[in-house]
Amino acid sequence: MTRLTFLGTAAALPTSDRGNSALALVGDPSEPGLLIDCGDGVYRGLARAGLGPDTIGDLFITHAHIDHLGGLPSLIESLRLSRRRRPLRVYALPETMEIVQRLLDAFAFELTLDAWPFPITFTTADEQSELRFLGVPARLFRMAHSIPSAGLRIELVSGALAYTCDTEPTPAIATLGRQARLLITECTMLQKNVDAARLSKHMTALEAGQQAAECGAESLALTHLGVTEGWSAAVASAEAAQAFSGPIITPQDGDTLEL
Repeated sequence: MTRLTFLGTAAALPTSDRGNSALALVGDPSEPGLLIDCGDGVYRGLARAGLGPDTIGDLFITHAHIDHLGGLPSLIESLRLSRRRRPLRVYALPETMEIVQRLLDAFAFELTLDAWPFPITFTTADEQSELRFLGVPARLFRMAHSIPSAGLRIELVSGALAYTCDTEPTPAIATLGRQARLLITECTMLQKNVDAARLSKHMTALEAGQQAAECGAESLALTHLGVTEGWSAAVASAEAAQAFSGPIITPQDGDTLEL
């Protein structure tokens, strides 16, 4: 059994009850947990979910926008202060990893990684990379965003989990999410704002439903919600349901699923 925790479910602008993007997956205790993205307040979110400082072993960063990696220096420092011992392995596209290194270099005066109580490694990955997270195969797919970005598919024993990260509709999602038990998509806008979605290369709720239907996904989770525009998660769910007949959830920060 794998537990998925939605640590942050907001789009780029957080709200009073939604933080920036982050997901945590924890399965067999013998395998390191996986953190996907690292926006603001991730360590606090992990603590609230009862995930201790040594739970997460792997971090996959989907792309280099601030709301997906801006919290990395703070997370690393918090892990140090918590006396973590487990190694941390960071994975990202080559273009994203370049920004990761520059971000950490800016805090090199404090993040003296060579003197820390736990090792950190940085691995670039692309679509040809053979990845394993949670003890099972995983694969990344390049998405279609305003900067290089990567979705992730994890072949869990209970069925595939697929996460698009930030993207506009793209044929790559059909492979990423094919017959997935759960497809997690970004949902930054509603269909009435589709022109703005194309400019920023994001997805509307209706498009998220269409993508899930085309994938043959069993269920759909909407995240990266742009609710600061005045709409609600319920409105997004209803719009997605116009195209997708399966179960749809719009999780709040801290919500968990057993997969």
